[in-house]
Amino acid sequence: MRRRDPVRIGDALNDFFSSTPVIARKIAEAKIPDLWPVLVGNVIASYTTKIELRTGGRLFVHLSSSVARNEVFMRRSALMDAINEASGIRIVSSVIVK
Repeated sequence: MRRRDPVRIGDALNDFFSSTPVIARKIAEAKIPDLWPVLVGNVIASYTTKIELRTGGRLFVHLSSSVARNEVFMRRSALMDAINEASGIRIVSSVIVK
């Protein structure tokens, strides 16, 4: 159906994502690497060697520094909540630090 009234792009995208949750989830997953430095800071992000979201919402974070690894380990619950809040959907169920 063709619309005659103009629609804001934000409203059109919200309608699209609400009708296709699989695509919305994939886009939220793709934003995690860009969101990571904002959440943990540039110093810890510089020690991050790999971020991988696996089946079941398990986020694996590989760090090259034991101090940074300990910091992320202590904040893993808060980081999980922040990622889920920023993405708007629950995509991370646990954070595993390696």
